Amino acid sequence: MDYGAWVGLWTFIGMFVFLMLGVPIFICLFAAAFVGSWLIGGPIYTLQQFASAPYHITSSYTFAVVPLFILMSVLAGNCGIAQGAYDTARKWLGGLRGGLLMVTVGAAGIFGAACGSSIATSAVFAKMALPELKKYRYDRSISMGCIAAGGTLDALIPPNVGTIIVCILVDASIGKALVGGVIPGIIYALLLITTIQLIGFFKPTAVPKIDIKVSWKERFSSLVLIFPVLFIVILIIGGMYFGVFPPTVGGAMGSVGVLLIAVFRRTGIKVIAHSFYEAVLLNTQLFPLLISGFLFARFMALSGLPKFLLQLVIDAHFPPLIVMLIIIIFYLFIGCVLEFLSMAVITLPIVYPLLLGVGFDPIATIIIIVFLSEVALLTPPIGMSAFMVAGVAGVSPEVVFRGIIPFFFTCLVLLGLMVFFPEIVTWLPNLFYGRV
Repeated sequence: MDYGAWVGLWTFIGMFVFLMLGVPIFICLFAAAFVGSWLIGGPIYTLQQFASAPYHITSSYTFAVVPLFILMSVLAGNCGIAQGAYDTARKWLGGLRGGLLMVTVGAAGIFGAACGSSIATSAVFAKMALPELKKYRYDRSISMGCIAAGGTLDALIPPNVGTIIVCILVDASIGKALVGGVIPGIIYALLLITTIQLIGFFKPTAVPKIDIKVSWKERFSSLVLIFPVLFIVILIIGGMYFGVFPPTVGGAMGSVGVLLIAVFRRTGIKVIAHSFYEAVLLNTQLFPLLISGFLFARFMALSGLPKFLLQLVIDAHFPPLIVMLIIIIFYLFIGCVLEFLSMAVITLPIVYPLLLGVGFDPIATIIIIVFLSEVALLTPPIGMSAFMVAGVAGVSPEVVFRGIIPFFFTCLVLLGLMVFFPEIVTWLPNLFYGRV
């Protein structure tokens, strides 16, 4: 190992030590990038990087996609789209065994497509679905675990902010990655529904069959309530597919679309104004992390540590699947203590080129990494989605984590499918954009 790789390795370890001591993540990344760049490139190179990079990163046209999609997600969460999706799904599926849980998964997926935030989706459906589930005597832990798991659907169903941020960090096609999540998202929803059915089969008292009588007229008339979500999804994905606008403009179009829906629903001006305010606050929290993540990625490239690790894997003759298995275990481990964005900005400079170097498809790799990072929202002791559901329900997080266990294994099944059959991810982007 040469000098640069040694500096990269020990700086990476030191960053994790300070992170475990409670130092904010963006400070750890800034400090690691500054010290490492100084040791390898010298003071002039380091000062030039830290003087110019923050401006060039934040003024980039590409980065405009992030605040726009965040604004869209906040507006979607505040203007009542979720309630319409839930009411529609309840009228169609509520009478089946475990129907209300399937309703929660389906409505969360539909809402997540317009919202793009796992934690926001979990919070909305914890407020909306838990009273209904309690009323019909569904098991409390299973109910909350299902709500938390359903919230992670937005990691796959476009548009979602996490995939966009990862694409920006690794300089990959945002449009291809967004489209690549569609089929895995549908499969994940079906796997969650299958899991609910299996729980109901082995433990019928936890997942009861209830008698909800709804006429076919009411069912069909309720379909109008999901039009706002379909409008947003078709607007964004259709616009990108037909080349009407790039992903950055797609975020703007999505925001305008949700704003028009909010006006049409006669959402109060105070709610809309608060949504803009909330979006600004979220962006002020996000961009220091993105800037520090970019600086850290540049330092990692300068150190040569990713190249060294790739050569080490090649020399060890590890099969690509073994490398992917190691990465999955690594993500599941650090996911217990880090949330999605922190995991992404810390690990992508090393993990992404390593997986591409052993032969994995770039788009499939992005979707797998995004989904792995979202699984962190379900795992103790962090599990932000679990904590959000527990907070809304007023219970201990341990109650939610117990209900998450069967859905966690469902996540592992989907991961296995995407690893062994990457065409699940790549087929639709190849159809939309052609092979590159």
